[in-house]
Amino acid sequence: MERWIKRTIELGTGIAFTAKANPSVIPYYPQKTEISGAERPYFRRVAPERRGVSSGRLIAMLRALEKDRGVNIHALLCLKGGEVICETTHPGYEINTWHLSHSMSKTVTGIAIGMLVDDGKLRVDTRLVDIFPEYDYSDPAFEKITVKHLLTMTSGVRFSEAGSVTEVKWLESFFASSCAFAPGTDFAYNSMNSYVLAAIAVKLAGKSLTEFLDERLFGPLYITNRFWEVSAEGIEKGGWGLYLSAESWAKIGYMMLSGGSFEGRRIVSEEWVKDACRRHAKTPESLGHFDYGYQMWSSRDGESYLFNGMLGQNVWICPKNDLVVVMLSGNNELFQNSSTREIVEKYLSVDLGDDLSASEFEGDITELRYTEQHFFERRHWVRPYVPKRGLGYRLGLRSQSLYPAEWEELIGKYHFTKNNVAVMPLVIRAMQNNLSGTLESMEFERDGESIFFVYTEDGVTYRLEIGFSEFKETVIDFNGEKYTVRVIAEAMEDEDRNILYKLELLFPELPNTRMIKLSFTEEDKLLVRMYEMPNEKIAEVFLRELNGTNPKMSSYMNVIEKHIGKNAANKRMTDTFAPRIIGARVGSPGYVRIMDEERERQKRIEKNTRWIDTVIDKLMHDDDEDSERGFIGDIVERIKFRIPKKSREKNEDREK
Repeated sequence: MERWIKRTIELGTGIAFTAKANPSVIPYYPQKTEISGAERPYFRRVAPERRGVSSGRLIAMLRALEKDRGVNIHALLCLKGGEVICETTHPGYEINTWHLSHSMSKTVTGIAIGMLVDDGKLRVDTRLVDIFPEYDYSDPAFEKITVKHLLTMTSGVRFSEAGSVTEVKWLESFFASSCAFAPGTDFAYNSMNSYVLAAIAVKLAGKSLTEFLDERLFGPLYITNRFWEVSAEGIEKGGWGLYLSAESWAKIGYMMLSGGSFEGRRIVSEEWVKDACRRHAKTPESLGHFDYGYQMWSSRDGESYLFNGMLGQNVWICPKNDLVVVMLSGNNELFQNSSTREIVEKYLSVDLGDDLSASEFEGDITELRYTEQHFFERRHWVRPYVPKRGLGYRLGLRSQSLYPAEWEELIGKYHFTKNNVAVMPLVIRAMQNNLSGTLESMEFERDGESIFFVYTEDGVTYRLEIGFSEFKETVIDFNGEKYTVRVIAEAMEDEDRNILYKLELLFPELPNTRMIKLSFTEEDKLLVRMYEMPNEKIAEVFLRELNGTNPKMSSYMNVIEKHIGKNAANKRMTDTFAPRIIGARVGSPGYVRIMDEERERQKRIEKNTRWIDTVIDKLMHDDDEDSERGFIGDIVERIKFRIPKKSREKNEDREK
């Protein structure tokens, strides 16, 4: 078993099953080191009727998006004919704040490769080993890997994006890996292909990928608000880690829709755009109705193409309707099978030629703008506080606090026993390898007419202002990484008439949100329940593949469940993403008792996790003895490709 696969399993089980305070297997370094700057709107905003689309159609689309519980959209921008006909955001987000785009970054890397091909510095049939002769490889299949194989996800190299948090030298690990199939014979989505493309661009351009694109793409498109995370080797990640706003993505989409030009200036050749947008690799039916081009997706009917990133990041381009639609989200989605995109396609992929005269949708521009302004308000997890509006308050004869009086009961400091809980959402912590975390204390502090949420993790204290009628913003430094946080909260009664406190922490630059519920289970004993979105559902694919795919795995899971309970793995995964911890109010009469009870509970948890550690260690040891790759390696491969085994076999049989 390759070392990175072992480390992936060690990291995954460390996060999900063993409650380690810091399960990282490689040294941590800060990656997200800047926060979004200001960005001016570029495109002209017009009534959709000006571009032949009825406002009623867009109203119906927005209502369908809001109704679908699988949609958690942050920003939506529709561009037709180079003008914005619809734009809206979830409360707390903006069109012109940069947002982590995940795998949409790949398309930008592909454009950079196209520029180098246009410049004559590279060919798509250039062999990888000729570009990087300094790297050794043991699998002879590497001699056949070309730039095109990297562009089309057909290289077959096993070292994948999981390696980003299990290895430091990514290029060396890529070459040291093996191939699952002969290059060019199958499709296997792998972000490390894109990283190697970024490394190629850096080597041939003689500068960083960001510097190269500032000159050739970002600058000409007036994109100044951008940030790209780099690897420990100092190279942009290529396949992920790029932060751009919805409007910046619309510029790139419009440039591609325009055949590689922007404002009459040639950005990349029309030949490259045509080649990049067409199908080069057939993908399984399980991945939806898109095949793969050059670092982007091409619809099988040839009528649209797509930039796509996990958790619901999409730029959908429909040339026949002259449309570019940007969708930035926080969905439980790993691939381009997306409720958001499907709804957008349902309303905008049809023939819009006579929409104004034949539209079955009702509504005018005034109603559309109102719908945009109040988009997703009915989906508030926290309901904004509405101050009293009586005549006495309006005339200033009566005054009211800027926050509800119920919060006075919560004012104070609470301590917690040893844990592996952090306020930053787990998904982003895991992706950034920023996993150290023990929530030591929470404090709710009144300062004049404001309340602050103060918490301490690993000796570092963070102080966030809480909003009640609107979000309040703070910038935090989380182990050297900078994040904007916006907080809103409410106090409400639960079904037993007890006060329940809810805090929603938005990270407007990220797809991730943290939700916290607080309640007193007895006097001075605070129950803290944390949730995040996206949540554990995106990890369920791992558990589905891990459990029940092999008799040996089933026997090991039976051992675990016999000792600590039925469905132990699923429960532990849920508890990891939605932890519950107990805090004791500092200085209260029951403080010592509550803390002692929690220490005993933690000891029981640690005893169970030691059992799981032992089982996993034996499982990995036995796996090495069984075969070259073993069934755990097989599971990792299938998860890496994101392709269910049955679907792959069905497609292979059909082709035969």
